[in-house]
Amino acid sequence: MYFQLTGTHVRLLGSMHLFSASSPRTPAWVVQAFDWAEALVFESDAQAILPFLKREGGQSLEHALPPEVWRRLDASWPSAGVLAPLGELRPWAAMMAAPTLCQRVVEGVEPRMLREAATQAKPYSYLETAEEVVASLESIPLSAICTGLESLLADLAEPQRTLERMQAAWLQGDLQAIYDVAAESPIFSLPGIRSAILDARNCAWAPRVRETLDTPKRTLVVVGALHLCGPGNLIERLQYPVEQIPFSD
Repeated sequence: MYFQLTGTHVRLLGSMHLFSASSPRTPAWVVQAFDWAEALVFESDAQAILPFLKREGGQSLEHALPPEVWRRLDASWPSAGVLAPLGELRPWAAMMAAPTLCQRVVEGVEPRMLREAATQAKPYSYLETAEEVVASLESIPLSAICTGLESLLADLAEPQRTLERMQAAWLQGDLQAIYDVAAESPIFSLPGIRSAILDARNCAWAPRVRETLDTPKRTLVVVGALHLCGPGNLIERLQYPVEQIPFSD
């Protein structure tokens, strides 16, 4: 979960973007990783993606989804905020947001690190632009999005259950267990979704991480833990030796 790229000043940390509300504490090893770093690199700027959640004109999302999926989502969707109204969202935005409406969560690693980095004037950058994230998400087939939403609606307890199991594995530093949990999740088990969210982005990130390897600054690269496990993970794509940093909490 926490790796040293051998012979460099670069470390790689697998994060949880959200924590279960029942387990909100930042682990000590994550704090230690932040304190070690002189500079940070994150996946992308979440705030910069918000303007892309909605379509610019065109048909309502209602016409893209199966009638029963639309009816059930619309009945429970927030009536205000960045996710409202449902009809204006892009299909991938609805798919990404829907599970969080079934979860009891608090902010995860990145928002906490970003806030502390600002306090300490610690520099940070991103591996990808908002436009690149959106392009990846736009590549998800509509059929896969509909299947994912149907699976969610068939078991509304699944997102919270999956999050808690994944966080437990993460706290133990067990990448194989994280992968096993994700493989059972209806959304991440769909090839079109996994390819867009994980595989394609890992492929794009690897050369950008390699570009940091000559930096004289202690640099911490923070990506979601799922990017570090399974076929085509970021560590494999780096094609560079890494050493796991032992930690305890």
